[in-house]
Amino acid sequence: MDNTNVDQNQTPTRPDRRGSNNPFFGHRHTSQSREKMSQAATLRNQEYKKWKDSQDHITMDEFLSNNPQLDIKGYIQSLVKEDLLRKIIREEIQKIL
Repeated sequence: MDNTNVDQNQTPTRPDRRGSNNPFFGHRHTSQSREKMSQAATLRNQEYKKWKDSQDHITMDEFLSNNPQLDIKGYIQSLVKEDLLRKIIREEIQKIL
């Protein structure tokens, strides 16, 4: 196995296919191939748009209003407490070090 293009820290990989080592180097796609790829991309985009349009999207306000059991104020307070505790702990560790 030829390991000329492998770092010492890397495991052997596929052969180098850059530039003139690439089997397609110097060739071009035919107009028929380009048209076929274009049609496939167009179909792929149309299918994605259909899928995306079929998804139900709601705003954050709609989500919050539809979920009255959420305690937003309590949740925000817990986030603030966690953040403050992290900062206090970091400062205490820096004082020790």
